[in-house]
Amino acid sequence: MQRFLYIFFISLATKIAFAQPSNPTVGDSLKRVLSKQANDTTKVLILEKLTGFYTNINPILALRYGRDAWILASKLRYDKGKILSAISSAQIMLGTSDYSEALFKLTEAKFLSEKNNMPKELTTINLKFALLYTNRKQFKTALEYLSKAKKIQDSLHISASEMPLNLTSGFVYKDMKKNDSALYFFKNAYKYSLKNNLTFQLPTITYYIGSSFWELKQKDSALFYFRKSLSLKAAFNEGRVFYGLASIFKATNQTDSSIFYAKKALIHSHQNNHLQTAIFSAQLLSEIYEKKNDLKESLHYYKITTADKDSLFSQEQVRQIERLAYEEQERESQVQRKVEVHQKALESEIKIYALLVLLIMVLIVVFFLYRNNKNKHRANHLLHIQKEEIDTQRDKAEKALHDLKTTQVQLIQSEKLASLGELTAGIAHEIQNPLNFVNNFSELSIDIAKELKEEIEKLEIPEKDKVYIDEIIGDLTQNQEKINHHGKRASSIVKGMLQHSRTSAGEKELTDINALADEYIRLSFHGLRAKDKTFNADFKTDFDENLPKIEVIPQEIGRVLLNLFNNAFYASASLKNQENFKPKVTVSTRYLTNPSPKVEIRITDNGTGMSSAIKAKIFQPFFTTKPAGEGTGLGLSLAYDIITKGHGGTIEVESTEGQGTTFIITI
Repeated sequence: MQRFLYIFFISLATKIAFAQPSNPTVGDSLKRVLSKQANDTTKVLILEKLTGFYTNINPILALRYGRDAWILASKLRYDKGKILSAISSAQIMLGTSDYSEALFKLTEAKFLSEKNNMPKELTTINLKFALLYTNRKQFKTALEYLSKAKKIQDSLHISASEMPLNLTSGFVYKDMKKNDSALYFFKNAYKYSLKNNLTFQLPTITYYIGSSFWELKQKDSALFYFRKSLSLKAAFNEGRVFYGLASIFKATNQTDSSIFYAKKALIHSHQNNHLQTAIFSAQLLSEIYEKKNDLKESLHYYKITTADKDSLFSQEQVRQIERLAYEEQERESQVQRKVEVHQKALESEIKIYALLVLLIMVLIVVFFLYRNNKNKHRANHLLHIQKEEIDTQRDKAEKALHDLKTTQVQLIQSEKLASLGELTAGIAHEIQNPLNFVNNFSELSIDIAKELKEEIEKLEIPEKDKVYIDEIIGDLTQNQEKINHHGKRASSIVKGMLQHSRTSAGEKELTDINALADEYIRLSFHGLRAKDKTFNADFKTDFDENLPKIEVIPQEIGRVLLNLFNNAFYASASLKNQENFKPKVTVSTRYLTNPSPKVEIRITDNGTGMSSAIKAKIFQPFFTTKPAGEGTGLGLSLAYDIITKGHGGTIEVESTEGQGTTFIITI
């Protein structure tokens, strides 16, 4: 019985959460309109409104209206009417434990809501499912439906469902004995109601906040919210609040207060036809008077309990009779629908037979026409075959022409690239010889200038002239050194051009990328340390241990990795003078399986980063961000060609100015 009472309260509270309080004149007006309304979609909506109106006043009558709405909507194939009537009827069925009928109607309503794209109604249906499975102690399923309702609300911003969602969540967690969580959701519902001036919902919400506090043994908070609920003067709510107060005072041995509130609960429950609350209030009074040895009063309230139980049982019998009548009516409706379907099928068969007779007559006519026009038909058929053959040959010719043009374009492009590579190689070779001459003779000239200075030191020349000659020799030496420096720089550019134009002769072989990356990051670090003793940086490896070996040209991939590591160390070291800054380079590998198996290499530094404008040009030949004399601008271009053209992979860059850069290679 206690379980039944709790379910009834939840049903009543959620109904109040979804609708405004009832006005008695509204029900009379709706019934007058209903009596004059034809069996159409408007009547379905009126029946649904009556269902909601009488839910709190007369659940049996409300359920009758809901079932009538469902049957009429089914006959009219009115999806919206079925959805609304299912929601209203299911609300009552949750309170009367008619779970099978509620489950059937909610399931069909859910299907129709999804079919007709009605997210608001679908949210409400999911909340009803949550309550249904909560009543049946299937909490995992209840929480899944709460999650579905929350996702719809969040994605479509359905603010109207926020309060019912919080209230329903509170009921679910309260039934799960997780009163802290229940209290959280009840308080959210309370805040939303205050914010949106939904004062008619506050009596129910404050009652359940008080009830949750009492479950948590927080008497003072429970009393505060019960009294707050009473102060809102909601007649439908007062009986159970008084009963809650009576229960608290009984548990704390305040017998007089418990009797006082239990009597008020009994009076208000009878006034509002809440027999469940009346039964519990009378039982409470009977138990208290029995403990006080006042057997006369105890017997008096025991008789009230028995009488109310009989009344409740009578209502249950009426409800069961109503359900049986509905099921019978539903069966009759189904039989009627089957008869209609059979009649339509019979009409269809008659139409088919008529069409067959007509077809036979047409065939007879066609036979005579066919006999007279046989030769003409054969000629047309041959012409049609010839036309199809011509069209097929034309399509083949057009496709061949398109393929030929595509191949020509590809050949021309390949030839251009080959010619450009040969031209680049030729120019580079031609420039290399005079560059070698310039470099060699500039070094020789430096040595000659040094010898000349030594010989002049041996001669007796006036000090003034000697100083002048020394200045000239110094300028000459400095000029030769600059010629030598820039000659070597030009030589490195030429070498880069030769590498760009050179076709790789290496063969692909199964290679351990982890080992290759580890080898070259250490090679890069120690190489930079050898060039610059002040250079210092940290490096880290994060390799996928399950990385398989892949077929690559190890020398080419090593060249790419070395170039990227050098750039990363250079970018990090450029900020070494900043306070508390530690240059760091990280290399990591991963094995990707979706959409196809690939190996990913990431090289990350915490250096200066790049702007979007620089990232757009970074793989262009001769483009460099390094100062003059420190980079040729061919390293990343060469790396791009090796990865994309030589190995069919990709190389991408992610960078943020001032934060660092990441190069991502996939092969």
